[in-house]
Amino acid sequence: MSVSIISTNATAATATSTNPNSIALNQKQAASSDGTAAAPLTVTALDSSVISARLAKYMDAIGAPLKMGSDARDIANALVSTMRSVLSQRPDLANAHFDFQSSNGSIKVVSKSLSADDKSWIQGKLNSNAGLVQAVRKFHDDAVAGYASWADADGSPLTQAQLDDVSKEADGLVGFLDLFKSLGSDAQQYQMKDGIYTTSDGSPINLAQDPTTAAGFLAFNKSAQASANGTFSFTSNSGHVLYGAQLNIFAMNSPAIPHFFPPSETRTLGFNETA
Repeated sequence: MSVSIISTNATAATATSTNPNSIALNQKQAASSDGTAAAPLTVTALDSSVISARLAKYMDAIGAPLKMGSDARDIANALVSTMRSVLSQRPDLANAHFDFQSSNGSIKVVSKSLSADDKSWIQGKLNSNAGLVQAVRKFHDDAVAGYASWADADGSPLTQAQLDDVSKEADGLVGFLDLFKSLGSDAQQYQMKDGIYTTSDGSPINLAQDPTTAAGFLAFNKSAQASANGTFSFTSNSGHVLYGAQLNIFAMNSPAIPHFFPPSETRTLGFNETA
């Protein structure tokens, strides 16, 4: 249904019904400066089923960062065995800094300090871990799906060529070790405070450790696992001791998880306005 109204410099329009299929508009019209009426404005009520479908797509898109957080947790869990292997086979690389990204279905190592041979060796170790490769692909695919769902909800579904471009962009979306570092630092700063957090073996929990080395990641992951599983104690500054609390840094609504959406001019749902 469409209703044409006259738009002027001073217009007040009031909806007299909450039913989008029977909208009556009351309008006060002021004369324009040159005495002529302004161009009509058409207000179109959208079909409720269309609105519901769009909302469902938007909600699916908005849920993508949560899925990506869960994927990041799976990446960290799968990475443990590879990092242990690096330490045992190449202890000289225990404190070498590097990161890795998704790359066309596989894993790409990035580093400013590693030699080409060492970078290639670590990259081979990472790609030989099937569970890790699968988790990285899942993170990538959930990022692309969220982007595509938002575009679809906006009424501009992606072509295959556009989808391919988005997939390439999602490959370089994050470095996963740097992502872990950001997640841990946020939790340490805003959650792990007002006392001392200790793992079951007596070592302190420190989520602000740098996970961009093999040794650093394993220390970081130990703290992350203890906080997520609740296998730590908290002694408050006043001396009160708490056991069994849980803090899953990958399930937090952290800005470190990319919100990978297309540019959108969506402001509201329910009406289209055409001047």
